[in-house]
Amino acid sequence: MNSHRHQTRTVALLGAGGIANAHLPVWLELGFDVVVFSPADDAPALVARHGGGAVAASLDEALDAADLVDICTPTPTHHELAAAALSHRLPTICEKPLTRHADDAEDLVRGFSEAGIVLFPAHVVRYFPQYEALQAAVVRGDVGRPGVIRLTRQGGSPRSGWYLDDALSGGVVLDLMIHDIDIARWIGGEVSTVFARTNRVGASQSTQAVLTHEDGAISLLTSTWTTAPIEFRTQFEVAGSDGLIRADSDERRPFRYVGLREPEYDILPPYDPITSPYRAEIVDFLAAVDDGSVPRVTARDGLHALRIAEAIAASVADGRPHDLTSIRTMEGATL
Repeated sequence: MNSHRHQTRTVALLGAGGIANAHLPVWLELGFDVVVFSPADDAPALVARHGGGAVAASLDEALDAADLVDICTPTPTHHELAAAALSHRLPTICEKPLTRHADDAEDLVRGFSEAGIVLFPAHVVRYFPQYEALQAAVVRGDVGRPGVIRLTRQGGSPRSGWYLDDALSGGVVLDLMIHDIDIARWIGGEVSTVFARTNRVGASQSTQAVLTHEDGAISLLTSTWTTAPIEFRTQFEVAGSDGLIRADSDERRPFRYVGLREPEYDILPPYDPITSPYRAEIVDFLAAVDDGSVPRVTARDGLHALRIAEAIAASVADGRPHDLTSIRTMEGATL
């Protein structure tokens, strides 16, 4: 922590686009001071929209004022910004994916670990109540031994240019499917092999991936961006030796907002603000920083999700299954 720390801590919120609209209100509600820096010059609008926070003129100004860092910028900037936070020895929460490339994530995980500083990948789906309940049920043995895990996620194709450039965003796999990759591993354990296909029609793309877990379970993942007029939707089903658990976001919505739609909010899935998963993940991050507790999702979890995502992308590219066992064994020896 910085030597100037006072009773009210300061968060450097980097980025002021879509997901920052879910993070900033939480920090304000928790009583933190927030300084926002965005190279896109949209920080003043974010601060005005939520009625709190100050705008920093530069990255250095934001980091110098901070006790904690929250990275909400586009994917290709994550590595550089997290490295800057590490150089300032600042605990950091970073939106998924942790970095654009897994090797960069491995460097960050090692660096933060060696420095004894928390690096937290914001895989928020672990904090949505239905997925939290699913994982707890599997751990309790409600379905017996999981055999087949089906995870589906669909939404409108992004309108921002960088999302549609696979070199920058990683496409639907790294932006959307990464959530279900993390959940599949959380539910089914380590992944040994992957096989995947992607279909593209204009700005629409859909990827299907088959993940074979080390204990024999199979996960079937489908993630879709489409220009068709659909709503965001998620589904899961876990079939095991003793039972089945399923959920569909369309079947029960405890909270629904109908009204003005703004581009800043369009990328956010529906969620209940009373039990906000974004609040839950930030509180978990803070517990790791303040108490040294192990968070629900760790930096290594973020790295493993990226490794699996890259194997899926490689399978899409060459049409072959890809093995992850050797990569994970090598990482286990170096991290």
